[in-house]
Amino acid sequence: MTVDLYQTPLRYGAVYDESSADGVTPRPHWAHLMESLREIGPEELGRRWGHAERRIRENGITYNIYSDPLGVNRPWKIDIIPLLIPADEWRYIEAGIVQRAQLLSLLLEDLYGAQDLVAQGHFPAALLYANPAFLRPLVGVRVPAHTYLHMLAVDLARSPDGQWWVLADRTQAPSGSGYALENRTIVSDVLPDIFRTSNVLRLSHFFRSQLEVLTNLSTRNDPRIVLLTPGPYNETYFEHSYLARYLGLTLVVGADLTVRDRCVYLKTVDRLEQVDVILRRVDDSFCDPLELRGDSLLGVPGLVDAIVAGNVKVVNALGSGLIETAAVMPFLPGLSRHVLGETLKLPSVATWWCGQQHTLDWVLDHLDSVVVKPAFPSLGMEPVFAAELPDAERSKFAQQLRARPHEYVAQEQIALSTAPVWEDGHLNSRSVVLRTYVLNTGSGWIAIPGGLTRVAEMEGSVVSMQRGGHAKDAWVLWDSPVDTFSMLRPRNEPVELRRVSRVVSSSVADNVFWLGRYAERAENIARILRPMISRVRQSDKTELGCLLRLHSCLESRHSKLPKTKKRPPTSLELEQEIISLMSDVKRPDSLASTLEEVSRIGGNVRDRLSADMMSLIGQLRDAIQIGHGTQFLEYPAMLTACLELLSAFSGMERENINRGLGWFFLTLGRRLERAMYLTRQLREITTPLVEEDWLLLECLLEVADSSMTYRTRYYTTLQPLAVLDVLMADESNPRSLDFQLSHLMDLYQKLPRHLPDDLEAMRNALALLRSFDLRELKYPLPGAATVAHDSEGLSRLERFLRELERLLPSWSNNISSRYFSHARTLPITVGQ
Repeated sequence: MTVDLYQTPLRYGAVYDESSADGVTPRPHWAHLMESLREIGPEELGRRWGHAERRIRENGITYNIYSDPLGVNRPWKIDIIPLLIPADEWRYIEAGIVQRAQLLSLLLEDLYGAQDLVAQGHFPAALLYANPAFLRPLVGVRVPAHTYLHMLAVDLARSPDGQWWVLADRTQAPSGSGYALENRTIVSDVLPDIFRTSNVLRLSHFFRSQLEVLTNLSTRNDPRIVLLTPGPYNETYFEHSYLARYLGLTLVVGADLTVRDRCVYLKTVDRLEQVDVILRRVDDSFCDPLELRGDSLLGVPGLVDAIVAGNVKVVNALGSGLIETAAVMPFLPGLSRHVLGETLKLPSVATWWCGQQHTLDWVLDHLDSVVVKPAFPSLGMEPVFAAELPDAERSKFAQQLRARPHEYVAQEQIALSTAPVWEDGHLNSRSVVLRTYVLNTGSGWIAIPGGLTRVAEMEGSVVSMQRGGHAKDAWVLWDSPVDTFSMLRPRNEPVELRRVSRVVSSSVADNVFWLGRYAERAENIARILRPMISRVRQSDKTELGCLLRLHSCLESRHSKLPKTKKRPPTSLELEQEIISLMSDVKRPDSLASTLEEVSRIGGNVRDRLSADMMSLIGQLRDAIQIGHGTQFLEYPAMLTACLELLSAFSGMERENINRGLGWFFLTLGRRLERAMYLTRQLREITTPLVEEDWLLLECLLEVADSSMTYRTRYYTTLQPLAVLDVLMADESNPRSLDFQLSHLMDLYQKLPRHLPDDLEAMRNALALLRSFDLRELKYPLPGAATVAHDSEGLSRLERFLRELERLLPSWSNNISSRYFSHARTLPITVGQ
């Protein structure tokens, strides 16, 4: 230990220092690391760590703190200095957590089976039946490989005397192992020489065994294994995505799965694929809204029925969250002697469940020395340090304990050990908690060597990732040769070239389809608002009428304009409507709200989008910011800036995204939305215009960004048929209706399993559109000789556009039914 790298911290109470017994001399197993750090020096360490932080940002390694403004984009925080564990100490920890896993697995088997332990008085009936995590529909149901626990996470802390204690058990959906693996990858790259010479036990054997366990749960040779995640906004979503890629699993949300004939299927755009094994990261009660929690949007309706039928294996088994409560801990020493015939090797931190009178009395007498927590985590109560409460609140809290004692558990306040962390060019001390993992291989239990070390944000604070803490790697320093197997290919070995696309799940296709639709919708709204906002204050009665017709193209159901037919809206009322359409995020059809939807849906598929695309989506979310001091004259520039960002989105879609199935659905959504808006706008011309309405033609060309195309052909002479030709029938104009229908037809026929009837409907619509010969239509022109206009031809065109406008959404619904929900589609005809 060197003084220039290490600053003696301020400590509260007596704590165990992991790296040094006296604060100066390193413990024997820390000596090599500290000497190596001294040789590297602070400047080089800072340079290396800067490189690691860039890698974290570039790789999108995130952890979502729900109160953090960065949200899902908050980078994962990791410390460069690993926690070191010597071999003999690890053998003690490993033996303790393996024994604990065996005991907890047998306990779950009894509680969901014969319940002999309850009948014999070894486990309180009140603790079982009052627990919301006890899932009665799962009682007596067979579990995969006859075990409820395939993996257990155990939180460990060291007391001031150096003893390791168990703080908590995570039984239903143990998280963090993926972060532990990523921590190892980063730290071993930053300190390669130290890692190589420290004889550190590798993690890859644990994950290889995990994949083998999952594979062996199925009787099929090539099983479909999925990792079920709550979704992109979950705090540990990155880990779910990372683990799925590392283990070769398919990452899914609940909407990706469906139950048919008591079997679980993965919905892909190609077909329904039967699922054999589900590695879940969704809590027990959220997994099936039919049998368990009815308000859950994260689970799979009918999953419990498929489990009961034995047609799918879920890991960990549903119901395993029953013993995740700390209230179980006081009974584990007795259960260990009764069930295993062994003394509990690794003790739990002193815990008292208040559901028994004598423990309640003891807790009330010692409130100043304990922390009180909910016995059932689903109650959502924050830990209470009674010693910090004023007398009145302390007395009130004691009354709450007496009223419902079985809902509370008290634990000893333990002074956590500290370990060195790298901060601002030197070492400081922070409290640490080690989360390690145990895996049931079917032939025995194995532990991950080390695990995820969590570090307090500042000295004396609670160790919690949600409260700003960060992580560090844990190195088990072995005393014999280690296996150097890795599931990751070394950088100095060539990779096998391949161009196999990932499976596109229905939910991914659904999200990118609507990402395209909302992005195009935002562009259309902005393009319609821009000519309105630049003209509304100078408009006379005639111009105002044209602007109102342009506004009607939005077909707003939430319009702020007066509904009365006695008088037309004033220019001031239209101005307020325009501002509302721009900036009111609570209004579903506003530009601001639509951009929020673009951001939300983009977040749902951010692991499929590039960093540049996600950055652009973030800029779009903030593109419309109108405050109290914003001047009306600033609005056109704001709309123009928004359109520039949307044009950049279009450019990325065309130039940066591989032409896989995801791109097809994204582009389909954009073309479909543009076609819908075009039909509304074109209908405004099918009714003969008088000369005073000619401004509408100019606005429609501006909305379609086709003014220059028109001028190169017709100069400044505005005529309705010429505008119809540019915006409806011009096959070369990317903003014409013909162009949209043609591309929709081409894209759709490239999709797997496309419906011939729907393809024929779009083909017929395009043929009908091209059947209109605009040169034969007689459109009345102002000042021209009186000529009977072709009212029948215009009426037929207007009917076609209305029918197309009505049936394009039906065509979209058929795409959703066919590819996203895998439901029955309805026959449609377009243009008849």
